[in-house]
Amino acid sequence: MHARTAFRLAMLDNGFQPLLNDCKRPIEKGWPKQIVDEAEVRSWDRSALLSTGMKLDGDLAVIDADITEASLIEALASALGARFPALFEHGLVRHAGGVKEAWIARVDEPFRRLASRRWYRGNDPDDPAAVKHLVECFGSLGTRQFAVDGPHARNGRGEVVSIYRFAGGISPAMTPRASLPMLPKAAYEQACDLFDEIAAAAGLAVVKGGGRGEAELRRFELDADTEIETRDHGVMTVAELERLVRKQHPRDLRCSGTFHDPTRVRTDSHLINWGRHGLGIWDAMTETTWHRRERAPSARFEFLGQLMERSPFQ
Repeated sequence: MHARTAFRLAMLDNGFQPLLNDCKRPIEKGWPKQIVDEAEVRSWDRSALLSTGMKLDGDLAVIDADITEASLIEALASALGARFPALFEHGLVRHAGGVKEAWIARVDEPFRRLASRRWYRGNDPDDPAAVKHLVECFGSLGTRQFAVDGPHARNGRGEVVSIYRFAGGISPAMTPRASLPMLPKAAYEQACDLFDEIAAAAGLAVVKGGGRGEAELRRFELDADTEIETRDHGVMTVAELERLVRKQHPRDLRCSGTFHDPTRVRTDSHLINWGRHGLGIWDAMTETTWHRRERAPSARFEFLGQLMERSPFQ
């Protein structure tokens, strides 16, 4: 038995649902509805895939600090730890290369997604060198998993350049799920609020046009000539991609995220689809869908939508 299989079996014994991953991406079809058992985990021992994911189900929740400046991470951990010390005393701290961290605990009220604003340092948010920072919290009401063991990323030659690891070596394979701290939903909301305060105090600028939480799940910023690097068809403009999707209806059409983040070079990281807003490019990492700029709802439409959300008859 491989060490990765023993890790997955220990996770399962501790009350977590392991997943078979290719780096950060789960490869089993239907994994969101699948209940993994010991026999299936043992069957993965024959797979060449080395990475393991963890499904967010039930009361599990994660604070994903997608921040690349160590001082900002430290400030957020210090401020959040002062309010909710159990998070770092008994929770799990996952690293994936660099200074970014993910903090894993439980929550008393499951949720889908919470997020801070998106921040950057510099004068131009569209500058490819302007790194964006944000905090996202994910609960079990959304379809989400987090890679927790094995390779995190590979270079163009297929060589592993970063791996997943846990602070102190304390991982889901060593920790019973029931021993993770149960935090109030407010702790996750405060993680987002605190980072907004820290980023502003550190002189970062907020990316305009992005709201908080669910409001950021759709971004209407694609133009006809925006270039998209697809996995199977090379580089195409948005207009060309629209014609392809409407004419051929290809399945499992994927692309990289370089059109909005130059560091998102994997051509299988985003899923291309077609829906009521036309072409959609879904970013699995942030659960954000990108659409054509002219497809954005009018201000009047959004105002009516807000009134409906406030209606007591919904």
